Amino acid sequence: MFWPDYRLPALALAALLAAPAGAQQLYKFVGPDGRVQYSDRPPAGAQKVEKITGSRVSTVTSPSASSGGAGKAPQTAAEQEQAFRQRRAEAEEKAKKEEKLAQETKAKENYCAGLRRELTSLQSGQRIVRTDDKGERVFLEDAQIQQEIARVQRDIAADCR
Repeated sequence: MFWPDYRLPALALAALLAAPAGAQQLYKFVGPDGRVQYSDRPPAGAQKVEKITGSRVSTVTSPSASSGGAGKAPQTAAEQEQAFRQRRAEAEEKAKKEEKLAQETKAKENYCAGLRRELTSLQSGQRIVRTDDKGERVFLEDAQIQQEIARVQRDIAADCR
């Protein structure tokens, strides 16, 4: 009798799942070539192995994968809670740092924009007025204006790159 190609693998899988309990252990893993493979024995060098028994699927980690300890998940609920609180505190601290940096950047942009406006005003050729200590208006002379222009240009060069 002729069986179509797509029915044979389905029949083989059904036979594996219907086998007696002792023979139902099946391991699913990704081989070194990146392909998913099935075996009745767990592979030696695989990082993550799924043990398939009947309708249950469980993940089995090889000893080489957990020996580093760096990626080890907390075991108890208290450890999980502590790890969660630590991650949340680190995220809040990072957000505060980013907010502070954004505020500093905005303040510097405003300062530089003010310096550029002042330079444009000084270079416009109009009369420049300042208020002295007594509250009186004083017009700057050309030499004073040139000094102010040089000062503002130095500030822009130093602070506004």
